[in-house]
Amino acid sequence: MINFKQKFEIIDYNKFINYFIVLYSFCLPISKAGTTFSAICLILLWFIESNFKVKISLIKSNKFMIVLGTFLLLSFLSIFWSSDTSFAVDYIRKYWHFLIIPIIYTSLDRSYIKHVFSAFLLGMFISEIVSYGIFFEFWTKEGVSPNDPSPFMDHTNYSIYLAFTVFILMHRILFEPLIKWKIMYGVFMLFSMSNMLVNGGRTGQVAFFVTLFIVAFLNIKNKLIAIFGSIIFVFIVFTSAYNTSPVFNDRINYAFHDIEKMIKDKDFTNSFSVRVSLWIIGTEQFLDNFLIGTGIGDEAVDIQKYVKKYNFIYYDNFQDNYIDYHNAYVQYSVQLGIFGLILFILLFLNLLKLKFKSIIYRNLNITFISLYLLLSTVGLSLHIMASMTLFALFSGLFNAISRFETSQ
Repeated sequence: MINFKQKFEIIDYNKFINYFIVLYSFCLPISKAGTTFSAICLILLWFIESNFKVKISLIKSNKFMIVLGTFLLLSFLSIFWSSDTSFAVDYIRKYWHFLIIPIIYTSLDRSYIKHVFSAFLLGMFISEIVSYGIFFEFWTKEGVSPNDPSPFMDHTNYSIYLAFTVFILMHRILFEPLIKWKIMYGVFMLFSMSNMLVNGGRTGQVAFFVTLFIVAFLNIKNKLIAIFGSIIFVFIVFTSAYNTSPVFNDRINYAFHDIEKMIKDKDFTNSFSVRVSLWIIGTEQFLDNFLIGTGIGDEAVDIQKYVKKYNFIYYDNFQDNYIDYHNAYVQYSVQLGIFGLILFILLFLNLLKLKFKSIIYRNLNITFISLYLLLSTVGLSLHIMASMTLFALFSGLFNAISRFETSQ
């Protein structure tokens, strides 16, 4: 008779880990609680599964993992030169989500790869149904306006999720052999693209157009066709959205008005111009703390001299030690100095160096990197949960896929 200990030992933990990776992917667009629950289960199962000799060997041989670990270590060490230790510790605490990356890399079964992508698409489909329902006022959700229907996260991250969804669907349409599935993916892609354009997140819209150009340029042999084809497609989509979507129209008009006031009147008090002022202040802070940065929590110490220097009246009375620079490159430069900036950039360079035999995964990896680099220009892409967990899932996934395809 098998006792409890023997039953415990014969459980296939790897299978459960893969189930929870799929669940994690599904929950990502629609539920913070579900994402956190599945992440905790993954961590527990990964440690219970043990087999650490193999896992550690895989992690040590992966340059991306080494860079990520070094970046996190530097962030931890910066606590020692921060004036607000409790704030710095609380800030770094959120980085536990990155434990998912080595778990996916070492424990994902290759037979689950397509399921992970499909689960993400299903989660996005549900999110988009809710979004359209809010947009057409079929139902309401507290804190979400019909003019900016981003139901489960901020509109900037939601627009990036939508842009990545469009590219996943685009590749499924191109490489799916069955016509009925091509049609379904095509409808879903149009559904996602229009949702992206009625959404208030300009970041995803710009990132989509830029990434589309990059993917076309890399995949079409005739570069002139790639360039002009992309320009024509972007022009058609842009003008259609501008003339049919009031939200898109208003956001574009406001952006041009904001930029015009910033250039002509030196007015840095509107949405985009405020961010530009932050980037200028942050660059000055970085140059003053070039080597090791200010430490986490002291990013705004002494910024009043730059506020006065450039007459940024929006921040005249700002007194806090911490400030969000709305740009990951600036934020990590100020926090961690030149070493932090280099490590942050190396994360994406090592993702870009991954080898793939499949053109689908090569393109999707490039798409993911492009979207994430552009997202990083306007937000803390490694600290806000929606973007942090997206990075954890797909950086782990693409590293795992590359390992499978290069070890054949």
